[in-house]
Amino acid sequence: MGQLHPGKKLSSSGHADTLTGVELMVSIYNSASGNDCPKSPFRSTDFGILMVKKGSLKIKINFEEYTLNTRDILCMLPDHIYEIPEEPGASIIFTHFNKSYLARKGIFFNIAETYKIFNGNELLKFSLSKAEYEQVLADMMALQNRLSISKHTRHIDDIIHNSFLSIVYDIFLLNEKQKKLPDAAISSQVELTNRFLSLVSERFKAEKRVIYYANCLHITPRHLSQVVKQVTGRSAGEHIDDFVIREAKLLLTGHVMNISEIAEELHFSNPSFFGKYFKKHAGLSPLSFKRDNNIAL
Repeated sequence: MGQLHPGKKLSSSGHADTLTGVELMVSIYNSASGNDCPKSPFRSTDFGILMVKKGSLKIKINFEEYTLNTRDILCMLPDHIYEIPEEPGASIIFTHFNKSYLARKGIFFNIAETYKIFNGNELLKFSLSKAEYEQVLADMMALQNRLSISKHTRHIDDIIHNSFLSIVYDIFLLNEKQKKLPDAAISSQVELTNRFLSLVSERFKAEKRVIYYANCLHITPRHLSQVVKQVTGRSAGEHIDDFVIREAKLLLTGHVMNISEIAEELHFSNPSFFGKYFKKHAGLSPLSFKRDNNIAL
C-alpha cells in the first residue's frame, strides 16, 4: 500500500533504502491527531497489514466498499486499488513492507493464491479475539520501537527482521485458525502464475496481449492461460483486463487527466477504442464512471 497514502505523513517509524524508499515501516493513525485522511483512490505497489485499534473504518478495495471494526485486521496487497472515502472515526496501526524487503530477506508470498481470493470477492480480513489482538498489537508496537533505533546499532537489522517475522507468523497462525488463505504447494504452475502476474503488473499499460506474456515466459499462450486459470480460477486474459480496468478507474477518479489522455496513458490507439473496451469490461462508459465517482476537491 506504500503508506496509508502516498505523500501523507503519519506517526511512523521505518527503515529506508536509497533506491526503493521505505522498505519496512509501522504507522499509527489516530483521528484525534489532526492528520488528514486522503479520499482519493490509489493503486498499491506494496504489502500492508492494517489493524483497527478503536472505532470503525470504511475502505474501498477495487471500488467495492467494506467496513472494518475494532480488532479487525486487513492484509493489503500490491496492484489493488484502495480508497478511504471518508474521514475514519478510528485509531489504526499499519505495518508496511515492500517487495524489495521481502526479496532481500528471501521471503516468498504466493501472490497467485491471493488473486484467487480477491477474484472470489473474499476479503483478506481477520476478526481477532481480545487475546489475539493484544498479541498482534504488541508485536507491531515492538517493531515500531525497534525501527526507531539507530541503524548503526549492532545486529539491529537482524533484530528488526525477527520482529517483522513475529507479525508474519501472527498472520500465519490466524490463517491456520480461520483458513482465509488456501493451502498450496509452490508448484511449477504456481511459480509460473506468479511470474506472469508480476510481469503484468509492470507492463499492462503497454502490453495487453496474452501472446506477449507467453513469449516472455517461453511458453504458448494456450498453456499460459490453462495454467493461470488452474491456479487462480481466471484466464490470463481476464487478469490482464482486470489490471487495465482497475488502472482506468483509478485515473478516471483522479481529476488530472481527461478521457483522451487516459486512453493515451493506457496505450489505446484512440479514445473510441478505449471507451468500447472500458464499457465491455466495466459495464458503463468511461464518462459515466467518471461522473458517478466524482470526488469533491
